[in-house]
Amino acid sequence: MTGQEKSGSPGAQGSRGTSLAEHSARPRAVIVHNPAPLGAFDGLSAAPAEETQRRYLFRERVNPQRASDEHDGLVRAISRAGVSVITLRSLVGATPHFAQARANPNQLYTRDAAITLPWAPALYLSARMAEPLRRPEEATMSAALEALGLTRLAWEGGHGTVLEGGDFVPFVREGRRCVLLGYGTRTTLTTVPRLREALLPDHADELIAVELAPGSLNLDGTVLPVSDTLVIAAPDNIVSATHWDGTGTRAVNLLGLFEELNMTVVRVGRHAARMQEACNYLCLGPNTAIGYDMCKPAVRALRDHGIDLTAVPGSELVKGTGGPRCMSRPVYGPPRSDSLTCPQSCDA
Repeated sequence: MTGQEKSGSPGAQGSRGTSLAEHSARPRAVIVHNPAPLGAFDGLSAAPAEETQRRYLFRERVNPQRASDEHDGLVRAISRAGVSVITLRSLVGATPHFAQARANPNQLYTRDAAITLPWAPALYLSARMAEPLRRPEEATMSAALEALGLTRLAWEGGHGTVLEGGDFVPFVREGRRCVLLGYGTRTTLTTVPRLREALLPDHADELIAVELAPGSLNLDGTVLPVSDTLVIAAPDNIVSATHWDGTGTRAVNLLGLFEELNMTVVRVGRHAARMQEACNYLCLGPNTAIGYDMCKPAVRALRDHGIDLTAVPGSELVKGTGGPRCMSRPVYGPPRSDSLTCPQSCDA
């Protein structure tokens, strides 16, 4: 274990270690990618409506200019929050890894193909994507994180093993480094014991595996802690939850677990979670988040509970079935000094 990882242990952060949870850990930078200037939305926008899901994994055709404008709005919101923005192109645009991004509209979602941990900022995990169309993103995001100086944490996959970043939420429960891991449509149950073996005890203390209802793509579309005292969730999309640690497994009531921590659960309906990404937020430090502006009740509820929420337009981007969290890969350690940080115009 490196000195940097040791400094991220629960004891170094106080009894609860709340600064290590995703919702309260302020990233040093966020990696984003706008596919529109590269023409990656062009084929999607011209495809027959009935083919967009099968060929591109998007729910509907996208207007490239409107989608680009909405992405620019997200990037401006990140910058206004005081967090550096790093474009994927600035990291790997001159390498063969970037070639797949030129025709892949799903590279918009920089969260999915690699995973970073607030309490181990020098490490990352490479994901195992469910859809063949998206598997080249794994190498691209790994190259980007390694360009920033991160080291891969190896884990054993295997047949049927899938792990996506949208299903992986770093949380802290009473001082224990806790991974909330969704499974069902994308990430598979067979992934859970493999991650337990790779992460425990050095890089996490426990996992809570959350079974998602059919039609719920990822965990961050169903439940997400957004502060030390607040969780937003679509209860109808949660089937069950199981606690995993070094001693074994046991069933838990996920929302009840949050309430036992004196966290308020803001509930949204299945439609809002699916069609408006009402549970999907990019957290940028204590009580600070960015989300879409479409689900007005969720926006009001988060603000009423003290969240400094920037609500950005997303009616075009949401057609890809992702939100601001999906379109961002936080980096928690200082980027290497020779990495390039730049505004959203770098992808033009």
